[in-house]
Amino acid sequence: MGMVIKTPVIVMALYDIGRDNWDVYNVSYNTYLYWMNNTLSLNAKFVIYTEEKFVERIKGFREKYDPELKNTIIITKPLSELEGYKLYNKRLTDLMTSEEFVGKIDHNVPEMTKPLYNVIMFNKLYFLKNAIDGGYFNGDLFIWADAGGLRDNISFYENKSWPSLNKINQQDNSKATFFCHSQDFDIADREKEFYAMSQIRNIQGTAFFMPKDLIDTFIKDFFEVVETCITLGYIGSDEKIFDLSYINNKHKYNLIKCTWREYYKIFSN
Repeated sequence: MGMVIKTPVIVMALYDIGRDNWDVYNVSYNTYLYWMNNTLSLNAKFVIYTEEKFVERIKGFREKYDPELKNTIIITKPLSELEGYKLYNKRLTDLMTSEEFVGKIDHNVPEMTKPLYNVIMFNKLYFLKNAIDGGYFNGDLFIWADAGGLRDNISFYENKSWPSLNKINQQDNSKATFFCHSQDFDIADREKEFYAMSQIRNIQGTAFFMPKDLIDTFIKDFFEVVETCITLGYIGSDEKIFDLSYINNKHKYNLIKCTWREYYKIFSN
């Protein structure tokens, strides 16, 4: 349905936002690289955004499976040059460190306490747009995949062709495909602030599939919600922003109901 997908491209990123030094939810970057290697072992086309300190490790992972890097593009871009950083780092820092915002926090989680976490999460759509506008691999479907998304033994992933074109083309590719804890949901206007700052979530930000011609409208919809949240004095994770965007734009979304990290299995051959 919709356009027939011929060339999916996986887009990933790894940036140091100080997570290894957080007091809670801290994860070392060696751990993230270990998980990232699982995804990089797939037989797929990759566009990877990172900073200089991680380039050689990432390149080494991919050369095991793509020795000439014919299916691998690594783009080095400093954190401070990312669109999300330039647009939102100061504004999110000002909001999230304000006395009023801190007084609303009920959960000591990164999306409530670490502005750079939200900066990187919000930049997912800009990473996709950069890859799409770059025309990399002449891709027609661009797949966001978190660096830490695949955590089983690497033997489940090595040299496996993913995703399945047959399964992708069973979807309505006039829409973007997201993985979700619910088949459908609604959020009342009076509940939006509570929802954004709660631990309730539906759409999973770990992975999603974006047909290339939809990226601009998704960026517009997503950041309209971000702007509204900041203006009203609250914010949430990228997943909360997708949830709030979805209720206004349901016709643009395919939702696949599943639990965490099932995206690999669902679109495997």
